[in-house]
Amino acid sequence: MASRAGVLKSRVMEMSRTRKVEHFYSLVRANETLLDVGVSAEGPGGSRHRNYFLKTFRLDPCQYTGLGIQDLKSTQERFPGFRFVRYAGGRFPFEDKQFDWVFSNAVIEHVGDESAQIAFVNEMLRVAHRVYFTTPYKFFPVEAHTNLLLVHWSDALFRRWMRRTWPGADPHAIFLLSRRRLARVMRASNAAQFNIVSNRLFGLVMTMTIICSDSADACP
Repeated sequence: MASRAGVLKSRVMEMSRTRKVEHFYSLVRANETLLDVGVSAEGPGGSRHRNYFLKTFRLDPCQYTGLGIQDLKSTQERFPGFRFVRYAGGRFPFEDKQFDWVFSNAVIEHVGDESAQIAFVNEMLRVAHRVYFTTPYKFFPVEAHTNLLLVHWSDALFRRWMRRTWPGADPHAIFLLSRRRLARVMRASNAAQFNIVSNRLFGLVMTMTIICSDSADACP
């Protein structure tokens, strides 16, 4: 039963990622540069879902830069034609408007509390003309990282569960966003204009996509 549930989750995740990637490419021009924020280290026999955007990248590798907090040597070895940059968090090591697009899939919920999320959005806006990022929807019945059912709807219960289940881990390692909280983050950010898209599974909002820019003229 557990293996069947795992297979089902894997298929749902792949379908969700595929839809978001298709949506992103519908907005991008063929010659534009992209910063992929949240790249992970590639281990031997790694999951096909890890770095899904990188593994399905459709443009010339020279248009791609990947940014992550982990040691990305293994990822560089696996993708020799691509550029990867490691940083310690906080300010991105790039110039203002260095890229046409930032793409970031399910990263903002890991950067910290609301103030940290606002700062993260502002960094994406600083280094690119347009930003496309996604995050799980807090009130989807199943929490994507832990497979918890409904517990994550309460911040207090979710933090308590993480403290008991992951001793020594940061209880704020996952800071989930509702649509209201996400809109508040975006209004407090430097975004001149933003659009929140609800991505549904069987009629229920599963993830949210945000498309934004700090210039109203740059929004697609």
